[in-house]
Order: sequence, then structure tokens, then C-alpha cells
Amino acid sequence: MLCDVPLQPVNSASKMMNILTKIKFKKLHIKLFAPLIGLSGVTVLSLLAMIFSYELSCTQPGSSFEIPRGSTVNDVAELLVKKSCIPNKLLFVAALRLSFNETKIKAGRYTLKGIKTLHQLIRMITSPQAYRFKVTTLEGWTLEQIAAELGETMEIDEKIFLGLCRDHNFISSLGIEAPTLEGFLFPDTYIFLSTYTAEDVIEIMVNQFHYIYEKYVAHFARSRSLSRLEIVTLASIIQGESIYEDEMPTVSSVYHNRLKRKMKLQADPTIQYLLPQRKRKLYSKDLQIDSPYNTYLYRGLPPGPIDNPGKAALIAAANPAETDFLYFVANGQGRHIFSRTNQEHINAKNSVKRR
Repeated sequence: MLCDVPLQPVNSASKMMNILTKIKFKKLHIKLFAPLIGLSGVTVLSLLAMIFSYELSCTQPGSSFEIPRGSTVNDVAELLVKKSCIPNKLLFVAALRLSFNETKIKAGRYTLKGIKTLHQLIRMITSPQAYRFKVTTLEGWTLEQIAAELGETMEIDEKIFLGLCRDHNFISSLGIEAPTLEGFLFPDTYIFLSTYTAEDVIEIMVNQFHYIYEKYVAHFARSRSLSRLEIVTLASIIQGESIYEDEMPTVSSVYHNRLKRKMKLQADPTIQYLLPQRKRKLYSKDLQIDSPYNTYLYRGLPPGPIDNPGKAALIAAANPAETDFLYFVANGQGRHIFSRTNQEHINAKNSVKRR
């Protein structure tokens, strides 16, 4: 199918639009492009690749939209224009007709989370309902937990999925500079197609990470001395430490204050990450595991994230509360008691033990 041609970067969108505006859609057919393409020196495949790789610009890709039964190509195009995903109807109509998909649009509710190009959009809205999977990944899940969920719901091969998440070349191709994709598979609810490969699923989740980070986190991060990898790493620790979003900025402030003072973070979630199975209580021997991820032994942040944090944890990591707290202890009810000095911290721990 034409949708499956290799995609090239769109670097001449204005030229593409100028060509398309000269075409009458009632007779839109590949043969009609031949004279134009011959004159411009652009091949059929490169023109189609330009159309299908056109990047969407939705202002709210996380919001859902509905395609009613009986909707025409123009109806759907109008809907996407209203959502500011495409500049005008022309591009979308051309893409559907050139790929022979204009009669294959399926009614239903959709979300554009992680959908970046026209090619991905068309695949989604023209696939039968039976071939769609609703998959939810939770904040704080690790790569292994995500792989297990995808294996169960979509029969994605877990070994292939995890191998890609640790493949340096593949990671770099997604615009991520990190040892693995731990931390960069954004936790959310997605609509995946049964035809999606492990690569497709990972790309959509990483696309959603890029969107969330740029829209909600990047402007805070620019005022910090931490890199994006370090922000995500810190966010993953915050996610592992706190279940309440309103507490995350204060937890973040403790870690920022300790980093400034070159104190060890002593973050329990980094120890849990090293264990084969999560423990309800950590013991002294656990704190002695020799690993750069052990923040009880080594100063600073670990080499990379320890889970995949959500939006609140990412924002908290880049925009901590202004406090002088250096310690905290779990209060036994899901929250924490924060302290400024070691003595205050000891007192807080003793008060929790007496409960």
C-alpha cells in the first residue's frame, strides 16, 4: 500500500502545498501527478512520502475526538482543522485519496497521543475496531512491567521489546540520549493497532514523552543546571518515592537541596530498582549493593531513570518547591514528614515507630 512507502523528512512543505492546490480532487490519481513531477524533478514516491510524513501540530493531542458514523473525508478533515492538527483540509484529503483509504474511515472515539504523522493517523482511523487495543501503562512502571503488559494485551514479544529499549542506535533515532529508554516511555492510555510492531509502540510512547516534556517541563528545566536525562532520572526517583502529586514538589526540593550540598541522596527507590523483587522493608545488606544506582553508596544521581515517571513527577523534578528540607520519612499513611536537620529527622522516625 502507498501508506507503507519509506518516509522521508518533510523539508519542502510549501512546495508540496503548491503542487496539491493545483489538483482537482475528483480526479486525484497518481497518473495526474506524472506531468507535475516530471517538471519539478520530484519522484512519485518522494512526493507521497512528503505527504504521509507531514508532522501533525495538534494543540491538545491528549484530548479525545469522535468520528461519527457516516462521516465523509471532508467531515473528518474539518474536524482535524478545528483541532489545529492540520493547516487545512487539502493535505488530509490528498493523503487519504492517494492511499485509497477514503472509504475506509472507521467511526469511533480516538486520541492522538503519540500520533506524530499523517501516516500514523491514517493507519489508526482506517483500521477496524477489532484490530485496536486500549493499553494503559501506569506511572512508575519499569520497562519490564510495560513489556509484560504489552505481551499480555497485544502479544508483543517481550524480548524484542526490551532489546529495542536497550538498543543504542534505535534509542538515538528517537531523539533520546540515554543508556536505555527507561524513563522515556510515557505512562498513559493509548490506542494501539494489532498491526503495530514493537518499534511502532515504542515510537508512539516516546513521541508522547517528547510532547509532554516540551509543553510542560522544558521551560522549567532551562533554569536548572541539570540535563534532560538528569531531570527524567530525578523525576523517576520522585515517582518511586511519592504517590501524592501535591507532595512531589516538596520531595523534589529535598533532593535538589541534597544535590547542592553534595550529600548522598539515599533514595530507597534506587535500591528497590536493584532488587530482583520489590521488598516492603529494606535491610542494611540491601543498602550495600555495589552499583552506580545505589544512592546510599554514591553521591549524585544514578546513571539513568529507574522507572517511567508521569507528568507531575517530571514537572516537580524541574520545578521543586522552595524549602530548606534535607530529610523525609514515610509517615505510614502514604505521605511523608519533612525535616531540616538530622535531629529533626531522627525525632520524626521515632514518632512514626511509636504509632
